[in-house]
Amino acid sequence: MSTRSENQQKKQRQKEFQERKEYQERLKAEAKKSKQDKNRNDVEIDRCGKSED
Repeated sequence: MSTRSENQQKKQRQKEFQERKEYQERLKAEAKKSKQDKNRNDVEIDRCGKSED
């Protein structure tokens, strides 16, 4: 049987794990958005370059 302290430590570890997981998901989402924005900008630059010719 677990003691109260062990249960608290387990809950704390689970909380920290969940926070790290959420942080990683946010980083991935930001990286994906950044990549999409860069691709969108590259397409716009290409369009502007072609229209000047």
